[in-house]
Amino acid sequence: MVIMKPRNLDFLAPFYEQKLTQHSFIPELGSLLSSEDLTVSALPFFSDQDPKDWLRLACRRRGLLSEIQTHHGIASFRLLLQKLPGNSVLKAESGAFFVFTPPEYALIHLLVTLEPSHFFGHLRRLVESSYPKVLTTFVTHRRFRRLLNLFLQQNGLSQLIINRASLRIRFQEDREACARQIVPMISWPDMDIHRAFDWVQDQNGWFQSLKFTAYGEKRALANISFSRQGITRTTGLLPEVFSGFIMPVCKILDENVRFFGQRSRRDRKDLSVRPLIIDFESDQVAQLDEKSRFINAMQQMHSASVSVLHGNPYVHLSVLDYYDGSVFDVWVLSPSAITIVPQMKGSVAAIKRIINHVFDSFAEGRIRECEKVHESIKGN
Repeated sequence: MVIMKPRNLDFLAPFYEQKLTQHSFIPELGSLLSSEDLTVSALPFFSDQDPKDWLRLACRRRGLLSEIQTHHGIASFRLLLQKLPGNSVLKAESGAFFVFTPPEYALIHLLVTLEPSHFFGHLRRLVESSYPKVLTTFVTHRRFRRLLNLFLQQNGLSQLIINRASLRIRFQEDREACARQIVPMISWPDMDIHRAFDWVQDQNGWFQSLKFTAYGEKRALANISFSRQGITRTTGLLPEVFSGFIMPVCKILDENVRFFGQRSRRDRKDLSVRPLIIDFESDQVAQLDEKSRFINAMQQMHSASVSVLHGNPYVHLSVLDYYDGSVFDVWVLSPSAITIVPQMKGSVAAIKRIINHVFDSFAEGRIRECEKVHESIKGN
């Protein structure tokens, strides 16, 4: 007679109560994953305040948060989601999760859970509702592909086959309209990653998220998903997934916070500007219709005011971020680059958001320091 285990995660309660350390957390979690039919979900984020503080605030309207324990940089919690009156979708349920701080970073944390995907979705919304106090990252299409290739090569895998892909295609039906429509797509291509990336590049698009199967020489080893926001889920190979995807995303977050920080003019005694450059490494904005498409793309930025101060032969925009009041001047003074100039307030969150919007709605480029400030920018 076969005894079926009830489909809930109550048997994991002792695991959330273990006194794990920063160094034992992933090995212990990986051992558990290899012995049970489970999925680990992880979401990296940046917060310069204690995660417990914003978690309690974010959970105030959604449910009851209780702390299980905190030990050596690892805190475990249980969240009881309350059914809202008149809401037939959200049902009362509970789940547990960890907040793990990797020893390499003091302000980069991970939300980690073994709960089903719909509960993890609630955790994601907690993070999103805490913006701009809590920041997630943004993985460019180029780096997305590089991480997958390294994961394949460094772990001796035979292939990565995409089972499901969420992607966006920049589609322009009428060149005279100077508008480019972003078309979302979901596909189940059952395709090798190399062919898939070649195809989406030919279509002038990018992947939002991928779900794929990692194969050894003779069998499937794990089902893994990875998104542009750094969200990672896996049914196996946790140490490899942690070093191949999760930690690189933590590094990207840390680099962004350091690079985008201290950009406000009020951060300097002389109130001088400290611009950033998005370098396309080709003449992406050389022609008038390309400049018009860029202006149109920027005007689609939600929760922001975008004013066109000049459109030709150069572009000058003023952007006000409604979330925190950050203000930027955005210039096109070169056929291959965009210059972003934070004014009196230019927060890390707002800089990240404006760059993400350019990458998503216009084109991706390489972010670098502005080595020489143009006279037009100095005098602004």
